[in-house]
Amino acid sequence: AVYRLIVREEEIMMEERKRDDENNNITNKNVVAGRDEEIELVIPPVFDKCTSVLEAEKQIEAQDLYWEAVCEYGKIGLDEAEKLLLKSIQRNPFVGEPHVVLGQLYLGKGRYEEAEKAAEKGLILLPEWGSPW
Repeated sequence: AVYRLIVREEEIMMEERKRDDENNNITNKNVVAGRDEEIELVIPPVFDKCTSVLEAEKQIEAQDLYWEAVCEYGKIGLDEAEKLLLKSIQRNPFVGEPHVVLGQLYLGKGRYEEAEKAAEKGLILLPEWGSPW
């Protein structure tokens, strides 16, 4: 949300400068050297392009549920691991790893269409962060 606000403010400032230049018949006079103002700010795709906020508690819960599913699936079984992964995704849908692992789980159970959907969603999300969870 903050990044989106910064982008909006930057766009407003640049538009005002452009308008001032046009009104005064000046070409790029108000562009400040060294500020890279000609570079367009890009809104990252995470958090629905910065339109959603994830509460810290939900992030922690999602991470804990994910790790429990990954580390304990041998003890708790695949059905329980599936439930944990789905809860993790519900609490934090913006991270790719739980989707990918869920896809692997579905693949192992022969649920191929669900596996494809989950894996595809995870593979879309993974590069949006540019780093592992």
